[in-house]
Amino acid sequence: MKMAVIIPCYNGSAYLRRCLESVLSQCFGPGLVLVVDDASTDDSVAAANACGDKAAELGIRLEVIQNAGNLGFTRTANLGLRRVLSDPAGYDCAFLLNQDATVDPDCLAQLQALFVQHADVGAAGCKIFYPDRATLQHAGGYLARPRMVGLHFGHHQRDEPRFDELRDVDFVTGAAMALRTEVLRRVGLFDEVFSPGYYEDVDLCVRLREEGWRVVYCPRAVATHAESAAFSDWPARLALSQRNRLLFALRYMGAPSFRDEFEGAERAYLRADAGLDDLCSLALAYGRVLLMLQAALRMCLPGPQCTRADPCEIIRLLAVLREEALRAIRDVR
Repeated sequence: MKMAVIIPCYNGSAYLRRCLESVLSQCFGPGLVLVVDDASTDDSVAAANACGDKAAELGIRLEVIQNAGNLGFTRTANLGLRRVLSDPAGYDCAFLLNQDATVDPDCLAQLQALFVQHADVGAAGCKIFYPDRATLQHAGGYLARPRMVGLHFGHHQRDEPRFDELRDVDFVTGAAMALRTEVLRRVGLFDEVFSPGYYEDVDLCVRLREEGWRVVYCPRAVATHAESAAFSDWPARLALSQRNRLLFALRYMGAPSFRDEFEGAERAYLRADAGLDDLCSLALAYGRVLLMLQAALRMCLPGPQCTRADPCEIIRLLAVLREEALRAIRDVR
């Protein structure tokens, strides 16, 4: 089982050296480590190249790709995945790792063993801790329906034996995500409508599951992640995450029953549960999806009870929800 590691990078010099050292210290290392840099303005590229000698000593190819601009995680990850898929070395799996994450010494070995033992696994994710190494960040992900909110098992909880069980999940996070390359050739890469990031990992995992592949949480593969170190603007992150949640939810709008449930749940959240920050981010998100309507309508796949969602109904839904969010903002203020 040959593995390549892909590390998307943007102004990550404070983290990148430790990330690379953890990858190069694996008990069963990768054949290729690919750093894809998004035109960093710090010394990220120098930090990556500084690990070249150690990688060469270990027989690991370390390559750095420098993009002309900041493509964002989704496009940058896809660029790295295409590079791995086209490599004549023929890698069996690709491991995406955030620049602000590190992996325990046997992490990659555990993931490779999982793929060997379970030929039907298409994607696998790690047990991920916050830097305190006691608080969990991710132990697999699940979708809270009908709003289609992507949530993490164990998030902000102390580690417990129940998080040590290998199990199938709705999705695993792209922060530390192993993908079988055979599956990527069949199903495709991240959908770049989600660029620059958020929900592209959820969407890909759902597509894998729809094609009969398993998505698995592997607790023996352990990582530590600082989380969103390259995207520290919280209001912008929240608005982007909400926009992409809506785009993802549109995949299911071809079914009138789902559309009705979604609208009811979204309205209830706006009226009773959303704080001011949430209301502002949602008002922005509804409007932004309306502005990118052509891409949004592409997400509306045929549902079980109709061929395709009515574009006018999608426009109505988003416009009504946006007005409700704005009304709630005025009431709060």
